[in-house]
Amino acid sequence: MDLSPRPDLGPEPALYGLDLEEAKQIIESLKAPSYRTKQLLIWLYQKHIASLDEAKNLPADFRKALSARYKLSSLSFDEDRDSLTRESTKFLFKTYDGHLLESVLITQQGRKTVCVSTQLGCKIGCTFCASGKGKFGRNLTAGEILEQVVWIERKLGARVTNIVFMGMGEPLDNFEATMKALKILQASWGFGLGARRITVSTSGITPRIVEFVKRSEGRVRLSVSLHSSDENMRSELVPINRKYTLKELVKTLNQLHRSLKREITFEYTLIQGVNDSREEAEGVARIAKPLNAKVNVIPYNPIREMSFKSPSHEQVETFRAILEKHGVRVTVRQTAGQDIDAACGQLRLDRESPQTP
Repeated sequence: MDLSPRPDLGPEPALYGLDLEEAKQIIESLKAPSYRTKQLLIWLYQKHIASLDEAKNLPADFRKALSARYKLSSLSFDEDRDSLTRESTKFLFKTYDGHLLESVLITQQGRKTVCVSTQLGCKIGCTFCASGKGKFGRNLTAGEILEQVVWIERKLGARVTNIVFMGMGEPLDNFEATMKALKILQASWGFGLGARRITVSTSGITPRIVEFVKRSEGRVRLSVSLHSSDENMRSELVPINRKYTLKELVKTLNQLHRSLKREITFEYTLIQGVNDSREEAEGVARIAKPLNAKVNVIPYNPIREMSFKSPSHEQVETFRAILEKHGVRVTVRQTAGQDIDAACGQLRLDRESPQTP
C-alpha cells in the first residue's frame, strides 16, 4: 500500500481518510508502538482534532514527525448559512486545489442529519438538479467525504445522528472512495456509526448497486432516485436511464429484495406538470409495492437557472393518497432551507458562476 505523497492530495497526503491498515503502515514507518495506531484514529474520527498538537497523548516528537510527512486535512471551511427556521445549515468548503463543495446539516424531528457530497459537480446530468449544471471537477477522496462530517460535528460540538450520501455527485460513480468512507464511518476505531443510520443514494448505476449491496452486506440503507415510472420520461429527467434502463433497474432491485429482504427507498422529486400525474403515481405504486419499498416524495425545490415549478400542497397530497391506496409506504420530505439555496449544488453554482446584473 503506497502512502507516499500523491498529486491528488497536494504536496502531502492527508491523515483524514486513513483506514486502519494505512494508519498501521504509517505507525510502523515511524517506528512507533503499534498502540499509537488506534490512538491516532480516535483523535481523527472521534475527537475531530483541528491540529495534531491537540492529540496530547501522542508524544511531541511523534507528532512532529507525523506533521513533517502528512498534512492533517484536505478541506478548509469557507462559509455557512442557516435557514430562517434553523432547520438546515448549508456549509461551503474549499478543497486543497481551490474547488468548492457543499454539505447540508438538517435538524428535524430530533435528528441531526448530514448530507455529504461525493464529487465536485456530477456527471449524471439530471435535468432538474443544480449539481450537474456546473462543470464536473473530479471525484472526492474518502478523506474529503469524511471531513465534511468532521467539520460539521466540530461546529456543532456534538455527534450527528444520521448521514446521507445525497449531496453533490453520484456516490456509486465514485465507488471506491464511497465504500472506504462507509467503512470508516462504521468502524469502532472510526466514527462508530450504525449502518442503519447511513443511507447511500444512487441514480441507478445497476452493476454498482449489486456490488454496493454485496460489499456492504446489505446493512447500509439504499435509496434509489426514481423520479418517474415511465421509461421515456425517466430518460428525460435522469439521462443515465438511457444506459441503465428502468426495466433493468427494477429487475435488479427485485432480485436483491428476494435475496436480502432489505428495505429499499425510492426518492421521487415531484415536479409540477412533469411527473405529478395520477398515471405516474399508479406506475410508481406498481414498482414499489412488490419491493415493499418506501417512497420518499420530495416537492421540487426551485432553482433559479431552471423553469421547473414546485407542486401545490394539493398535488402532493393527491400523489401521496394514490400510493397509499395501493398499500405503499410514503413519506413527504419537509422542505428545508429554501431560503439558503439548499438544493444540492446551488450555493456552489452561485459562487462559481458570474452574477447576471
